[in-house]
Amino acid sequence: WGGVKDLIPEPPSTYYRRQIYCCFFRDKHGVASLDTIGEDNATFETDYPHVDSTWPDTKQVAADHMAGLSDEVTYKLLRGNAIRMLDLPFDRDRKAADA
Repeated sequence: WGGVKDLIPEPPSTYYRRQIYCCFFRDKHGVASLDTIGEDNATFETDYPHVDSTWPDTKQVAADHMAGLSDEVTYKLLRGNAIRMLDLPFDRDRKAADA
């Protein structure tokens, strides 16, 4: 714990699941690592408008990366996790329906 156990009483994994998000693009390793990093803590990014972004092929790149994933996981990676992370007002009806 590096001498900080009194300041950080829970295991690091607790904080990660609650507070850390990762993102990936043009990186199938990100998808392959979902079991380890957690499907609730990952987002697909476009990196637009940077020169190394997936634009203008973002939809195809996303579809390629999401191939084989469930609709629920695909939604989380492409939209839901970012909405939750940023506390955006989108999908309020979806939350109510899921409750």
